[in-house]
Amino acid sequence: MKEFFEVTDPEALKSLAIAERVKILELFEDLEPRTAKQIATELGENAARLHYHVKELVRVGLLEQVDTRVKGSIVEKYYEPVAKVIQVKLQLMIEENAQQLSDVMFTPFRTTEKDLMRTLNRFVASDQDVRKEYQNTFAFNLTEFYLSQEERNQLVDDISDLLQKYKGFKNEQGRRKFKFFDVLFPLTPAEPTDDSEEQFEEQDDQNKPL
Repeated sequence: MKEFFEVTDPEALKSLAIAERVKILELFEDLEPRTAKQIATELGENAARLHYHVKELVRVGLLEQVDTRVKGSIVEKYYEPVAKVIQVKLQLMIEENAQQLSDVMFTPFRTTEKDLMRTLNRFVASDQDVRKEYQNTFAFNLTEFYLSQEERNQLVDDISDLLQKYKGFKNEQGRRKFKFFDVLFPLTPAEPTDDSEEQFEEQDDQNKPL
């Protein structure tokens, strides 16, 4: 498995805008290969419908088959993501299709919202007192910063390092599965540099009629 994979294919970008396929990719945070049946079981989805999404992720190059095991008359195919980190080439995707990019950016919000609502509905619908079960579980942060580009990059690196520490924990007794989602985006545009201003002026001169 590669460390990074940059999405440049619009078909692959469309897959990242489909909630079911995003959830499939999220399952592989432990870097363990899975069959389509195992994925369906973990997600609680219909096996046939889930298998279709797995095939599409393979077709667009986001999943790859890494092993085949024969058990009696059954052939099991094991899959894993093409890389540990899958990222979108932002400029190309904006030029190709801004709507698709918007869908990709908001899909994690939608999948996270659905997971949260399922958890809250379970809390409300339970016949038992589940207050102890949910004690010290939910956490929420909303913060605004003033950061230079270097400080922004350092913040992202610090968060990534911290997450890597906890992502290394295995699914063992005494641990429950949590979902963490964070997003960082600028509220104000970047100030133009002197170089960019000079380049813009030169381009303007080239476009003036003779």
